[in-house]
Amino acid sequence: MDSSFPPTKRIGLLADSHGDLKATAESIRVLRSHQCDCIVHLGDFGDSMRLDVLSAMIDILEENGVLPVLGNNDFMVGNMLADPSYMTYRDRERIAAYIRDVPMKRMVADMCFAHSLPFDYFKACYEPIDDGSTARATRLFQEMEYRILFCGHSHLPVLFRLRESRVTRENVAPGRPLPLNSLDRYIMVVGSVEEGESAIFDRETSAYERIRIF
Repeated sequence: MDSSFPPTKRIGLLADSHGDLKATAESIRVLRSHQCDCIVHLGDFGDSMRLDVLSAMIDILEENGVLPVLGNNDFMVGNMLADPSYMTYRDRERIAAYIRDVPMKRMVADMCFAHSLPFDYFKACYEPIDDGSTARATRLFQEMEYRILFCGHSHLPVLFRLRESRVTRENVAPGRPLPLNSLDRYIMVVGSVEEGESAIFDRETSAYERIRIF
């Protein structure tokens, strides 16, 4: 078990806030109301076009004990703040230090939480998995070691399932727990919190549930 990941039964999932403070706070509230004892933000909590709200976003994540992973926008913000032209930017040091400490991925048991691809190079958080087909997901199942990958980046909530040698791309109905078969492997794309999407994974029942927050 990853030492950064606490013992947990119900994991709340959100992704792609892009600086939307209201949607992020509401998603956290809703996930807590569903008895989530751990919440993971799957990247892009910040946005290079909303730099002015990033310190407040970090407040929300820290005050609620949310575990983030690095998204492509977060990486871009980190690079921006390293530029000498931002040396006098308000909260620059705090934001830059926070982003430096955010990992590319988190793991627990046979699960991985990442912005997109579950690898430790920076291109992994830029390359989308969902292109409307199963081609990229099929390759990824061959490349990754995890049984379940939870990710963001692609804003449409879908799942990819590997059953025996066949990969399917499936829609996920909101508000209906979906039991995950222990013999199958999955890539769960949570969707964007900006667009009202979040999700829950119950480790005791091995069920995934898409949650609409608005």
